[in-house]
Amino acid sequence: MASDLASILLRKSIGSMTGHRVHCSSCRRTPLGGELMHRFEDERTLCTLCLRQLGDQAPAPVASERVSAGERRVALVKSAA
Repeated sequence: MASDLASILLRKSIGSMTGHRVHCSSCRRTPLGGELMHRFEDERTLCTLCLRQLGDQAPAPVASERVSAGERRVALVKSAA
């Protein structure tokens, strides 16, 4: 009984995590943390690999942002020299 409950909870938690993840509209790949995702006016998101495949035909993205590795964003601070 306890193992059934544990597996049910695990499946539910994994399912809730994948619901808000960003993926490439072209290759459907989920990018790794640190990769750039490019958003366009028509709400498409492309990874850098698919954007490079388009070459000169690619429209300019509206925004580009790095995929965070976790739920919280990491603050980048310049180190003292």
